[in-house]
Amino acid sequence: MEVKPDMGRPARKLPISKAVGNSPEFSLTDQDWKKVEIAYGQALPAAVRQSIVDTTNKYLEWEVFERNASALRPAVDLVKSINVASNNLRQKLSRAGGDAGAFAQSVIKENFHSVHFKKYSYDQLFHALGDVISSLSAACQTALKEIDDPDATFFREGASWDDWIRALTNIAEENDLPTAASKAGNRKSDVGPFARLVAELQAHLPKEARRHANTRLSSAIYSARHPLKTTDEP
Repeated sequence: MEVKPDMGRPARKLPISKAVGNSPEFSLTDQDWKKVEIAYGQALPAAVRQSIVDTTNKYLEWEVFERNASALRPAVDLVKSINVASNNLRQKLSRAGGDAGAFAQSVIKENFHSVHFKKYSYDQLFHALGDVISSLSAACQTALKEIDDPDATFFREGASWDDWIRALTNIAEENDLPTAASKAGNRKSDVGPFARLVAELQAHLPKEARRHANTRLSSAIYSARHPLKTTDEP
């Protein structure tokens, strides 16, 4: 099965993950909030501050699982290899004819102790195994299609950060606060009030939850607000 190009997006991860202990709690002192307001150039009412705290804690809650999720690619490669191996074995079994095939089935059946195949005579063993292996191959192909489905849910490196940026943007818009950010690659506009807000907030996050150098924040913010709509590569 051909894998479609990822168009530069971060690779997907397995949809299962685990984290040890509780996620970190985001909170700021009054002095910290003053620094945030100076960086942003805007006063932040108590309700806005609480919204920022809530959405940041939600980010931290999901980020730890996203970060600890394993890459999807090894699982995809494993399914593909099982599919290839099952097809090869099925072909071998289907071609086991003549005296050589009859003898092979007979001697294998004598030493084949699976309770699931006891009811089959020696000359039916390969046929029965072939049916099971055909089902396995079909299941592998269906699994690969499900993984390739653009609507399938997987962890993706940086997706939680993007969600956080969009949530912060919504908070700013709802309260008539600055949200402007430059288009990706426009480095001259990389310093702006919203980028400075994010930079100051990130300074109070665990290091592993911080993303993008401050000089690239506006570009990253723009990308988070305008996610690429492409078919993903595992």
